[in-house]
Amino acid sequence: MAKYFCFSAPKANSSLLAFLLLAAPLAPQVYAQGEAADSAKSTQGVDEGGAGSAQSVPDTAAGTGSLQPIPSPRLQADVPTSDEAHAWLAKLADAVTNREYRGLVTFEHVGVMETLEVVHAIRNGEQVERVRYLTGAPRELISRGQDAQCRRDGSPLSRAGLWSAMGQQNVQNIYHFLMRGEERVADRDAVVMEVRPRDVHRFGMVISVDKESGLPLKSMLVTPGGRVLERFQFVELDLAPIQDSDLQPQSADARESEGGGHCGTLVSRWRLEWVPTGFKAVATQELADGEMLVFSDGLSAFTVFVQALGPNMNYRGRAVRGATVAYMDHIEVNNERYTITVVGEIPDKTAQMVANSVTTKN
Repeated sequence: MAKYFCFSAPKANSSLLAFLLLAAPLAPQVYAQGEAADSAKSTQGVDEGGAGSAQSVPDTAAGTGSLQPIPSPRLQADVPTSDEAHAWLAKLADAVTNREYRGLVTFEHVGVMETLEVVHAIRNGEQVERVRYLTGAPRELISRGQDAQCRRDGSPLSRAGLWSAMGQQNVQNIYHFLMRGEERVADRDAVVMEVRPRDVHRFGMVISVDKESGLPLKSMLVTPGGRVLERFQFVELDLAPIQDSDLQPQSADARESEGGGHCGTLVSRWRLEWVPTGFKAVATQELADGEMLVFSDGLSAFTVFVQALGPNMNYRGRAVRGATVAYMDHIEVNNERYTITVVGEIPDKTAQMVANSVTTKN
């Protein structure tokens, strides 16, 4: 689920500008996400302050390697989360935090399928993870003690680490969870859970949860209009204890990332006058030229970069690639100019509204 955008925080402007420029030629894809949300809102009568539209359980066309649209019936605001769904949510939250595992994962997004090796272990009460991409450019990341809220890279399971950090009650207040039967994934039995957002400011998901371990074996992220933005799926899963040797780098270009508690201690000078219901500030970090603020609703997350802007710079624009939006604008405070950049797996119009709400605390 999480992309391999390796943002170096002090260089966020240049990295994001490159993201915008690279995405510019893909105009139909860049704006498709906003158009899908607009279409869903106009045809289904979605109220920004009320319940969003529902997604029926999606799937991709077998053997095509491309993500396909799915039908989207209207969501009723009072659909309850069943006791069974509550139980599976608790098992999922525990598994993504405390289970050791290794496996092979396929990850589909923006018309591309990638294969990853994921090794996840617990050492001295902290999560340690090694992720190696087996397709495309060689990439490998080993993270130790990394705070999930501050991560901008890693395995497709990274988003799942937000569940236990934010608490299930908040998640259940802003999403509906419905059981949708069973299926077989990676030669394992799984229950299928549909996650419906209650408003238009976040995406829906369909998660196949392993009956034995509680780990998410498959997950699809979908728009309110029913378009599948990305899908990850285990093709092999091994729940045997992880050896220390399994966590060592397997390639010469491996990067190591230490959590170290450096994220979350800064008292920010910036505030957001508006965020979607349920999103809360979970981490802050000081940058060489500004600050980074991370917000999560317990399942989705976005990051706001506020950085000093040179007198001749005028960054502004947006791009959507798969499920990830990057929206960039600037503000002036006390005759000083700053770049505001919002990056996350949220609708692009929501990212724009967040960027426009950034102001100083004084």
